Amino acid sequence: MTKRITLDDLLQMNAPIVPGTWIAQSMGMDSTRLIEYARSRPELVPFPYQLSGNRMKVPRIPFLKWIGITDEEIATKKLR
Repeated sequence: MTKRITLDDLLQMNAPIVPGTWIAQSMGMDSTRLIEYARSRPELVPFPYQLSGNRMKVPRIPFLKWIGITDEEIATKKLR
């Protein structure tokens, strides 16, 4: 069984861009549904993303800020 990505995992990473599947896992939703929403109802996906075929790429820092993680938490890589 593969490990599910958590918000803390995303915070600890150094990658500037992460796959939409990881974002969906951290939000507790199906990645196919997230991509479907991004295509058909982009207003339901209020963070920055890029679609390429059936893949989604998300800038990690803007996503973390969208969910309410502060600059200090991002810099120290620790959630309060």
